[in-house]
Amino acid sequence: MKNIPKLDKILVFDGAMGTMLLEKGLKSGICPDYMNILHPRQIEEIHLSYLQTGADVITTNTFGGNRWKLAEYGLDSQVNEINREGVRIAKRAAEAFGSYVAASVGPTGQFIEPVGKKTFQEIYEVFREQIGALAEENPDFILLETFHDLGEIRCALLAARDICSIPVICSLTYEGRRTLTGVSPSSAAVVLESLGAWAVGANCSGGPEELYHVVKEISQHTNLPVLVQPNAGLPEFKEGVVSYPLGPNGFVDALKPYFKLGIHLMGSCCGSTPDHTREIKKRTKEITLPITKNVVRSTLASREKVVYLGKDELPKVIGERINPTARKKLGDSLKLGEYGAIQHEAEIQVEAGAHLLDINVGVHGIDQQETMGKLIHLLQQKIDVPLVIDSTDPKVIGKALESYHGKALVNSINGEKKSLEAILPIIKRYGAGVVALVLDEHGIPESAEGRYAIAEKIVEACDAQGISRNDIYVDCLVLTVGTDDKAPMETLKTLRMVREKLHVNTILGVSNVSHGLPERSKINASFLAMAIGNGLDLAIINPSDKTMMDSWQAAALLAGRDDRASNYIYLNHKQTLESKKYNQIAQDKHLEKPTFEKVRDLIVKGSMDVLHVVDDLLHQGNKAFAIINNGLVPGLAVVGEKFKNGEFYLPQLMLSAETAEKVFVRLEKSLENGESMGRKETVVIGTVQGDVHDIGKNVVAVILKNYGYHVIDLGKNVSPEAFIEAAEKEKADFIGLSALMTTTMTEIPKTIASIKAVLPNVRIIAGGAVVTEEFARESGADGYSEDAVGAVKVLEELTTRGN
Repeated sequence: MKNIPKLDKILVFDGAMGTMLLEKGLKSGICPDYMNILHPRQIEEIHLSYLQTGADVITTNTFGGNRWKLAEYGLDSQVNEINREGVRIAKRAAEAFGSYVAASVGPTGQFIEPVGKKTFQEIYEVFREQIGALAEENPDFILLETFHDLGEIRCALLAARDICSIPVICSLTYEGRRTLTGVSPSSAAVVLESLGAWAVGANCSGGPEELYHVVKEISQHTNLPVLVQPNAGLPEFKEGVVSYPLGPNGFVDALKPYFKLGIHLMGSCCGSTPDHTREIKKRTKEITLPITKNVVRSTLASREKVVYLGKDELPKVIGERINPTARKKLGDSLKLGEYGAIQHEAEIQVEAGAHLLDINVGVHGIDQQETMGKLIHLLQQKIDVPLVIDSTDPKVIGKALESYHGKALVNSINGEKKSLEAILPIIKRYGAGVVALVLDEHGIPESAEGRYAIAEKIVEACDAQGISRNDIYVDCLVLTVGTDDKAPMETLKTLRMVREKLHVNTILGVSNVSHGLPERSKINASFLAMAIGNGLDLAIINPSDKTMMDSWQAAALLAGRDDRASNYIYLNHKQTLESKKYNQIAQDKHLEKPTFEKVRDLIVKGSMDVLHVVDDLLHQGNKAFAIINNGLVPGLAVVGEKFKNGEFYLPQLMLSAETAEKVFVRLEKSLENGESMGRKETVVIGTVQGDVHDIGKNVVAVILKNYGYHVIDLGKNVSPEAFIEAAEKEKADFIGLSALMTTTMTEIPKTIASIKAVLPNVRIIAGGAVVTEEFARESGADGYSEDAVGAVKVLEELTTRGN
């Protein structure tokens, strides 16, 4: 492993491996990674061709070298051999050129919870095995590339960090401005930097034009080196050949806008060749990168949204209401494992203006570790604000941070040695923020000086763990003014000392100040304003309390922390009547009579409360068919439109689909003798021969089932003969073909031709990440869909046309 270069020049990465393997004669059904064993000289020749045209970094042929993908070829016992040989081949080629080797690691092809069924630990072990093998041969980088899910790439990055000290580059693939699972470029940048990535970026995802705004956003939200490796445009299928529209000159012309962004790492992806690398090197070798400003800011992030904090930012609000303390309804929900009321409370707080949500599961008699994990999984599918993990139990905190796909805030640690030793390593491992309470084994000091001393001790302990001061949020602890009228001012004094001397963030649970007194909102609002004036960054409050939120708006403005009064003006120009109406509806939701419209709305929200509504409707004498046709199907239609329009992403889509599936199960149980739910047409689906990816196809299967189709899922790597056999046996009306790899795209027209020769009346639709509508049409497909929701519409159109 070489020393990492000073990045004052662009470091040029190589291009596509799959494209070059096809030129070398890679046959369908042969594992690309196994070529390291079968034909190592051919792989070395590919590396040399990129090195000879100017690549500073070559990428190993190990993209699919994890146990699950290799198992599709019966090679799961050869993970170590295939990956180690891949690095050895690349290092032999790079040695004469003095170039670097990046060990490629692709996604597992499985969904991690909550979108899929695979657990963190299962996916972690798969990555640990592959990266462990790669690290044995000491590549210069570990390159995690073409990931679409932040939860999965987090898992891979943690595995890499646990195994070795090799710098890790993290790259996701985007569809428009988000990944398949809704990850924003800014969130990816913030979360992966907090976890210790060496560089972040994007690859694949269409051509340079399609990726530009994604990479620009990444570069604006990180101080790390940024990588970009676009495709040579979108693939085309003409005269039986797959090609890409952007040649070397056109490709680099399209890369020109990136030169002004100060991108450090640049290469190409699908459809590119050594000629593309030559042109990139030629055009970039004279570019001197600007000196980047190391701007360190405090951040928290969900999968979709980044929240910035600190003295130069607007003070932020943490919604405090998901806490079972003195809230019996929430406590009962946690005990029963019915989280509809908690989902509902989360939605109300976000709508009311909470920037973050505090999550507390402190109920006696439940497994808090398991419950916290389930609740984190549920909320992060639908709630886009970052979460605050409210627990002092290291096991609960660890489970929460393992489950959460963003950068969370942990509330809390204190000055006791056992608290610091148990929790700080967990905070460091997961790159989280942490709340530090100014108390220790002796309690809360009365004086500001005593509290400051504890804060200083905690900050020093964080320093020793390598936790940035930008990730520390000191809670100076406010006691009730009802028992000590000097207590609030002592808290504010502590707050100023912490802010000025320790240069960390500050946080307060504001409502404690009024405990035991009447008209608490008045006191809380006034104290909140005073705290903001003294430098408070985060306030834990009830965002549905209008008095408190009004105080927050005004105090932030008067404290000089609302640039150009933009927050104040925006909030006060919102349609107040509609906001009040929404809040009233939200607060009364559980009191409404059960209706089909309520079923529809709860399907859209993915709320399990829909099961209670369905039961009530059945009890009133409504038929299952009426509930499906007037509530469930319209709800799925709304979800489909939101997914199509980019308002929903895969997690929200799957949550609604899973909720609908539970409704179907409940309704089936209610059918009277002789009744049947009825089924639509039969659809056989599968990924074409040679392709071991099935993420998109699995989503299609779930959605089609929810719309009443009889789905026969043949899985991955399906031969034309298997499609024909299944279609004949099941008397299928439709066959759905999927391909996610450029190396297997050509199987689609071959498969269609084989099927049509035997079953000319079966209609075929095609789709997949690399498939375009033009490609599907020229391949002979009867229809094309770019996603699961589109597949439903295509089937409906073809059915109507056929009738």
